[in-house]
Formats: sequence, C-alpha cells, structure tokens
Amino acid sequence: MNFWQRFRLFLIGFIPGCIILIFIINKTGCTSPNELKMLELQHQYLQLGEKAKCKLKCLVMVEKGFQVNMRNFNVNYDLSDVHKKPYGTYYLQAIDEKNARYEMMVEDKDTVTYISDIKLLKNNENCYCDTIK
Repeated sequence: MNFWQRFRLFLIGFIPGCIILIFIINKTGCTSPNELKMLELQHQYLQLGEKAKCKLKCLVMVEKGFQVNMRNFNVNYDLSDVHKKPYGTYYLQAIDEKNARYEMMVEDKDTVTYISDIKLLKNNENCYCDTIK
C-alpha cells in the first residue's frame, strides 16, 4: 500500500468524523463550569445584606443594574469555598480588572443568590458602610 492509498483511507475516516463533530458541538455547545455557574447566579433571585445595600448606594447603583452587571464577572475558584456547608460561596471578580470598581463574595442558596458584603476596590472616602454589622 503506497502513500496515496493510505492518505485516501485516512480522508475517508477523517472528513465524516469532522462533520459529525461539528454537528455535535453546534447542538450542545461548549460551556465552561465558570460560565454555567455565572448563568445560574445571574438568573436566581438576588438578595442583598445590609452592608451590600449600603455599599451599593456608595457605588450609586440599583439592584437591577447590579444584577445585570454581574455578567461582567467571573468566578475565582481559588478564593471560593464551593463545598462550604450549608451553602457554597463563590468569589466574583471582574473580567476587566483595570475598570473594576468592586468584587464580591456570593452564597448560592439553591434559588437565591445572597450577597452579604461587597469589597470596594477604589478609595471611597464618603462610604461608611463598614460600621454596619
């Protein structure tokens, strides 16, 4: 069997395999665990703690805008505690770090995304929310 016969047999298997792979990927898509968790956190009911509400006022944001803005964040699994009992906690950081104004720790409570506190990155001298318990 010479090179061209082998090459022809290779193409007979390779081309249909690529076509089948394209159909499989187009139907299911490829999503990372990070994207799946962020979609889940965004579409759940958002509940804010007292500190988070106060810091949201310092950022001059409303809850709906804050929830929409969550799509610009990624989960940092190194700082997260996914297996924490009773609810896992996820540390969210901005995708574009140079324009980031805040980071947050989020608890995933089944159907509720609970944010107890928001970490402000830029200096906010007029924000006195750290005294709230």
